[in-house]
Parts: sequence; C-alpha cells; structure tokens
Amino acid sequence: MRTRDQKKYDAIVKSTINLTNKLSFSGISISKIAREANVSPATIYIYFENKEDLLTTIYYDIRKKASESVLTNIDVNMSIKEQFYAVWINSFSFYLNYPEYMQYREQFEQTTMMKEVKTDEFELNSYTIEILTKGIKDTIIRNLPIPLLISFAFIPIITLLRLHFNDVLIMTEKEIINAYEIAWKSIATTS
Repeated sequence: MRTRDQKKYDAIVKSTINLTNKLSFSGISISKIAREANVSPATIYIYFENKEDLLTTIYYDIRKKASESVLTNIDVNMSIKEQFYAVWINSFSFYLNYPEYMQYREQFEQTTMMKEVKTDEFELNSYTIEILTKGIKDTIIRNLPIPLLISFAFIPIITLLRLHFNDVLIMTEKEIINAYEIAWKSIATTS
C-alpha cells in the first residue's frame, strides 16, 4: 500500500477547487485534476474512491473549516442578538476571505451529490438552528419555520459576496454592518 503524502493531498484538493471554479463540475475529470496537481491519476485514488468522493469530501471540508472559523470566540452567554451578530459577521468574513470556497460550495449545492449530504452534521448549521430556536422561544425572533428564517437572514450573504466579487457593490465595513442589520430586522420581533 502506498503511503499518503499531505502535500500531494493538498495539491489535489487545491487543484480540484481551482478547476471546478474555472470549468464547473461537468468540465473536470480525474485526469485534469491529476495534471493540474502534478500527480498521477492513480495517486488520487489513494485518497479518494472516485471523483464523487473527492468532490463531496472537499465540500465537507469547506463546511468544517467554515464552522471552525465562524464559531471561534462565540460565547453561549452572549445574548441571542450578539450570537446572531457574531455568526453573521464571521460567516460573511470567512467567505470574503475564501471566495474560492464560496464558489465551490455554491456549485456543489446545485448538484445531485447534495442529496446525499446530511447538513445537520455541520456544527455551524446546528448552532445556527439552536440560536434561532432559542430566539423563537424567548420571543426575540419571529415564530416562523427555521428554513424561512435562515433564507432571509443568511442566504443574502452569498448574494452580497457575489456582488462584491463582481465589483457591483463593494462591501465596506459600513455596508457589511448595514447588511447585518437588515438581516437581523428581517427575523427579529423588534429591532
């Protein structure tokens, strides 16, 4: 059995993200990824069962990195609004700093592979649902279905980042705070 090399693994992942973002999922192949990563196609199969396993593993890894980054320095003793603020701002900042992850995630979520993903396994999803559920219970957040609240509160982050990356709307610190406040007002019982 061949040994695993972290540098090769990282090169495979980075190349897959770059190629996917450039060519889309349908435009990439194991041979293209191997060529881009400067490894043999057989090397990829040391780490991943197949192309779908590779793409799904990367998606899970991005979501894990996002959770770790977003949930840093959030204290459960903070108010619901403070926790929501921290999650919202940290989420925006994470994807602002890693646009390649946002683009990959967006593409992945439009594929049939997403049907196999259990989003309740993501720590950030669970934490966000906890905040919203507690906020509803404490009548701080509107008593609406959680997916509806998430749609109005967090999905706009993707749109705003897309506008930012396309130079349509530059998201300065002031604009980010304004966007957060609109997100909060959309779900809060009072501002």
